[in-house]
Amino acid sequence: SNNVTLFFRNSPYRVTSDLTVEYGATLTIETGVQIYFDTGVGLKVRGTLQAIGNEFAHIQMLPYQQQLNYDDEFPKFRLIDGATVRDGRLQVLFRDRWRSVCTMVTNWTSIDTSTACRSMGYSDGGFLKWHLRNNDTYPLAMPRPDCHPGANTLWDCPGFADPNAIRLSENLCQGEDDLGLICWGPPTFQGWAKHWKGVQIFSSPYTYVSADPDHVAVQKESLSRMEYVDILYAGYDGSTKNTTAALWIEGVAPLMNGIRIERSARDGLYVYEPSGPILIANSTFSWNRGHGIAVDNTTDGRVFINMTRVENNYGDGRGISGAHRGKDVFPGNRRDYTNIPFAEEKPRADICQQHSLPSQYFFPHLLMAHLGNGTLYDPAVPPSCWIAISLPPRLQYTYSLQFVNIRNLNPPTTSSTHLVVCDATEDRNACALERLRIPIRHEIYPQTVSL
Repeated sequence: SNNVTLFFRNSPYRVTSDLTVEYGATLTIETGVQIYFDTGVGLKVRGTLQAIGNEFAHIQMLPYQQQLNYDDEFPKFRLIDGATVRDGRLQVLFRDRWRSVCTMVTNWTSIDTSTACRSMGYSDGGFLKWHLRNNDTYPLAMPRPDCHPGANTLWDCPGFADPNAIRLSENLCQGEDDLGLICWGPPTFQGWAKHWKGVQIFSSPYTYVSADPDHVAVQKESLSRMEYVDILYAGYDGSTKNTTAALWIEGVAPLMNGIRIERSARDGLYVYEPSGPILIANSTFSWNRGHGIAVDNTTDGRVFINMTRVENNYGDGRGISGAHRGKDVFPGNRRDYTNIPFAEEKPRADICQQHSLPSQYFFPHLLMAHLGNGTLYDPAVPPSCWIAISLPPRLQYTYSLQFVNIRNLNPPTTSSTHLVVCDATEDRNACALERLRIPIRHEIYPQTVSL
């Protein structure tokens, strides 16, 4: 809970149990420091992390436990375009490249799909869905693997037994969708003893900085920084006996420059619900058993990756998914953030109660409209939910309207709800020129629109 500095003169350090940086505290790691972590333990940051090395003397976070006969080979089969490496599009490493699989309008048997999952180190699995065809050259056409129940991998099946008989042709697939599988069961990878947990940053403190030269908008910037840090052989959580990302971040991500993450037991970098831009430069994410970089449930969407190598990962190189559940901005639905001061911002105004914003406020504005159950509404009178926002004059900016949570419990057959965007009049709550009329339906997110 106090500020701590790890000095180079005392390096190396050994960590035998989870190390936590509490809110309000700062952990500073000097250039060239080496930290060795025991199996399954890691660094958890709720405060501020200042790990700033340099190009010639990296900060190194390494496993303490060494393991003989460590298996660093990846299976020759993998699943991509999924949430994890346990589900997604089946691909085969065949003749020096990864190839998606089409079945030529033939369904694989449950024995075939189970064998495919065993080929990837899982105990069982099944069909998930058909993935839309990518513009691949020479996909692998495999209508019938004909696996027997005792097969350990697809290479033991008659359909894969003769490599020269495996057909590679787009003409055979004719644009057919690719085979998608889901696997379950404990993995057979036995290298956990060498892996430590990794670095986890939860809702680290941040500040606001200007996002443009005209000072129209601001963006969040983390107080933490990670520069020239090596994170090797992480990704195993000893408390849950499960895999995790080598660098797990929730909230505003720190600036990452010169990061090297290799040989993680799962994802290299995983960022969940970032509420600010992500900046990655001069970094390497390679040979991880999950995705290289994964960004999940982002409402900001800005990910800047510059001069960075993302290669030879078992899952996707980079994966970004937009917000799929939205912010809990409504009363009574917000998560308990009592002990997490920097977790989630509150709306600036409920436009059913407040109809203007102070002129000194910067963009972006988080607004909400909440009409409680039983509220009387008369279409003959001006609307009760509205707000007038003055845009800075003479500045050539595009203003976007983004939806982060939609709840409309009115019966869709007997009522309709719309968000109207228009040029305001002197009456403020009346329209001079209607620009947009957006229907509001329960849990259906309209696309972002620009004004």
